[in-house]
Amino acid sequence: MTGWISTLSKIGISLLLLLVAYYSSKLTFRVIQGFYSRKGTSLKAPNTLRLVLNIFFFLIAAMIILSVIFEDLIPVITGIGVGGLVVGIALQRPLENIISGIFLLVGRAVIEGDVVKIGEHSGVVETVNLNHTILKSFDGKRVLIPNISVWRGEIIHYWPGPIRRLEMIVGLPYEVEVSVALSVLQEVIDEEELIYKGEGISNFVVFNGFNTSSIDFKLYFWFERANYFDVQNNVAAGIYKKLKEKGITIPFPQLDIHVKELPGVGGIQ
Repeated sequence: MTGWISTLSKIGISLLLLLVAYYSSKLTFRVIQGFYSRKGTSLKAPNTLRLVLNIFFFLIAAMIILSVIFEDLIPVITGIGVGGLVVGIALQRPLENIISGIFLLVGRAVIEGDVVKIGEHSGVVETVNLNHTILKSFDGKRVLIPNISVWRGEIIHYWPGPIRRLEMIVGLPYEVEVSVALSVLQEVIDEEELIYKGEGISNFVVFNGFNTSSIDFKLYFWFERANYFDVQNNVAAGIYKKLKEKGITIPFPQLDIHVKELPGVGGIQ
């Protein structure tokens, strides 16, 4: 009877410790969130922070529970060591993902809210948990990428700073002088309000090559993340309007056919 009471008390203490860990994690998260709120800012990675706090408090609870259930941990640790090899082989891939997830969280290689390309997938990082990095693609899909693939693979950050540069190619007819074309396109860039024109930033137009039906020019301009789609539409509309004002048409593919009369044949070939 005493043994049953002792076992039930250990179970009760274990459940209580888990509840304490759960609410301690939530309370700590709210305190940190409130601190940022009072400063007038918001947490950059709330899901990741919540995960880290859960791991921290539940690990502490797990260690206390083990010390409560097993008064002497040495035999338990020895037992774990004996079966560790078998378990390690069976859980090799999950363990690799967990370790890689810890490295990603500590090294902050990918952060919640980042716009990235990981392998063949592009999107916004939703969260980094211990097994997967969860990516929300631009077309609304939710992609779960194993952390080991993220850690070993190439990561491209589309927005390492508040602004980024975009390139746009425009083809103009051969009748237009290159200097005139450069001047007209530069006017579009200079007049567009959504193009970022801060200190140290250069927005410009360069010759890009002789195409089959046009002379191509490339526009380089910077913009803020919130204006990604609007700035492209505005620049395209500005180019069309400016070219129309200057009487310059946008060329279309053309094919010249030369008809040659061969002597002595009596006809046109």
